[in-house]
Amino acid sequence: MSRIAATLILTAMMAAAPAYAQQSEMENLQAGGDALLANHRETTQYSIDRATQALQARDYKTARRFASSVVRADPKRIESWKLLGAAQIGLQDWSGARRSYTGAVRITPGDPESRAGLGVAMARLNDPKAQEQLAWLAARVAACPSSCAALEGYKREVDAAMAAAAGPSQSHR
Repeated sequence: MSRIAATLILTAMMAAAPAYAQQSEMENLQAGGDALLANHRETTQYSIDRATQALQARDYKTARRFASSVVRADPKRIESWKLLGAAQIGLQDWSGARRSYTGAVRITPGDPESRAGLGVAMARLNDPKAQEQLAWLAARVAACPSSCAALEGYKREVDAAMAAAAGPSQSHR
């Protein structure tokens, strides 16, 4: 390479990155960390969106795969546990759904959707603790000052799962 070409390349590189040369090493590390965090958030949101779309399309295996990746990346995010639980219910993986919804309830004990999912999974496993989830939901419905359609729907889901698990010859009441 000629001296002129090397000088031109070096000059172009220096002109392209004057701000980088002026920043401290700490600022450069912070900027790199911020970029990684933004990329992590973007990847996580992409996986949540894909899991949600797959659930809507009843593609439970794909939903489970994407929700699992979010649970691994951000285990304190309740949405990921609920998405994973819903996918597992769709796949009739009752034990997996119980684990997922238990994780969601640990993060946010007062979330009715998580309690309903846990109750459905427990009922399908013939776990008598499903009754506790049903009672929790029933107490929330009773405490509602007016109609709480979502809570009532969650309660009906758990009640129906308990009835299905009991079979036609048994009753829960």
